[in-house]
Amino acid sequence: MSLNDKNMIAVQGAGGKTSSVFLLANEFKSMNEASLVSTTTKMGIVSKDRFDYLYTFNEKTKIVDGKIYFASKSRTGTKEIGFEPEFFDKIFLDGLFSNIILETDGAKTRPIKAPREDEPVNPVNITHCVGVMGLDSVNKPFDERFCHRVDFMEKIIGNPKILTTKSYAEIINSNCGLFKNSYHAKKFLILNKADTQQDIENAMDIIDKIDVDVKIFVMSFGKIIKIY
Repeated sequence: MSLNDKNMIAVQGAGGKTSSVFLLANEFKSMNEASLVSTTTKMGIVSKDRFDYLYTFNEKTKIVDGKIYFASKSRTGTKEIGFEPEFFDKIFLDGLFSNIILETDGAKTRPIKAPREDEPVNPVNITHCVGVMGLDSVNKPFDERFCHRVDFMEKIIGNPKILTTKSYAEIINSNCGLFKNSYHAKKFLILNKADTQQDIENAMDIIDKIDVDVKIFVMSFGKIIKIY
């Protein structure tokens, strides 16, 4: 992913953001680098087995190499509540963590979405922007069962009866779509849930229609199948 000495990665979109966030955190861990995982919006409750330390921004805490730290401002019964994007801009510039990975978007577990006016909630200083899409809504009806924020998607793809590979590509290509608020960050696309041969073929069809400068990972069950 063309990593820097300091990285702040925003993970946005739908269809596997949280799993992608912790996949990245574990990659840093395998490189013996510490990372902070958090959110600027809300994310599902994170179980303790996914991170090494709960971080509370206590100045006396020593950051240990090769460990995953997790932080949220508070939690409800079902959600972790995040911090404002400006908060992460500050701690990134202060150098508190060399690697920060943020979930910056919500999708109510749907595989594809278009962002609302105030989404995604990205810090200005992100270095990498990872857009995630689940392939399991290709050729499914265009309604809230299979996508999030239908009204905002309509502004980009119109009102088709079925979500097609063209629909996916239009969301990726649009300035109001998957990579909205990516600022000057390097862009990466995860086409997730490529679990069957048909899914892989659908991914290839989407890729053929993309005109954004983006590195692409086709993934299944947390493993990379193809890189473009």
